[in-house]
Amino acid sequence: MSKNSRLLLPITIVVASIIFGAFYYATQENKQQSIEKQVEIKAESDKLETEQKQKEYVVKRKSECYSFYEKEREKWNNVVDFVYSEVRDVCIVKYKSAEPARTEEVCKKIIENAFDAPERVADILFESYGNCLENWFSKEF
Repeated sequence: MSKNSRLLLPITIVVASIIFGAFYYATQENKQQSIEKQVEIKAESDKLETEQKQKEYVVKRKSECYSFYEKEREKWNNVVDFVYSEVRDVCIVKYKSAEPARTEEVCKKIIENAFDAPERVADILFESYGNCLENWFSKEF
């Protein structure tokens, strides 16, 4: 046997191993990318589903809030407005107060006192101040 013949078999084996190894690696890389893409699509789908459920819940709560408003309007002649607060998940029905109107200075004191409840400051602040200026009071459902 010649020297070239003896080297040909090991070289062929090495080259074939490199080709098969590269093919196997490419296949595994493609599988990994496919799995990652599926996970990404599933996460996006779950996110959209959660957002859709939240929107449906808000629509349901706004409808319930309107029902509360309608029932209160049937009972009382001073019902003026309603609002659903998504932040607090509460329906707020507003009524015209029979008390004398308050001055803006009195209403500003409400803002100062609102900082005693920092977890809901902004919502309470605007609701209370607006009610004060309009001479309204509100009830939560």
